[in-house]
Amino acid sequence: MQQLNLFTESVPVLPITYYPNFLSQELANELYQHCLKLEWQQNQIRMLGKTMPVPRLECIYGDAGCDYLYSNSVFLKPLTWTEALQVMRDRITALTGYKFRIVIGNQYRSGQDSIGWHSDNEPSMGSNPAIASVSLGSCRKFQIKPRDGKPTDFWLEHGSLLIMHPGCQSTHLHQVPKTNKVVSTRINLTFRPHTGAGR
Repeated sequence: MQQLNLFTESVPVLPITYYPNFLSQELANELYQHCLKLEWQQNQIRMLGKTMPVPRLECIYGDAGCDYLYSNSVFLKPLTWTEALQVMRDRITALTGYKFRIVIGNQYRSGQDSIGWHSDNEPSMGSNPAIASVSLGSCRKFQIKPRDGKPTDFWLEHGSLLIMHPGCQSTHLHQVPKTNKVVSTRINLTFRPHTGAGR
């Protein structure tokens, strides 16, 4: 399987591994169609003293009791795993050795849907979590940078897998910026660990 590995013992350029062809075109298309039917919701987030819509649709599936709170304002309660999401979780675990208990979906409906610079460091994931990100649909720019450094750009392709290794959330930030280009829907599945501690 082709991969771009930027995580090495000697030169830790970026603590990630990118698999551009993780899924075949057929499997990626099937998973994309499955994900369109998931229970998406428009959540509200509180930032800078204001409440506003999250600029994308979200959903969460996973083990019972693995509730997820981010930005101290958006609370997600997982629905039961679908068979397709379970199969994908197990396939990523077989490849990487990392185990996951939830998957958070983000649906970017147009170029105006986005997520700003952040790290996924919520306590419910435990310390130094590994996060696996599957991209489906339209290709969008993904940027990652050291907290005091310059960003590196990736164009996440349909059927690709990006692994952010343990430690990445402590040292790096990432985002999917807005674009004025005409782009169709992109779905991103982020498989994550969870302590099981609930809310």
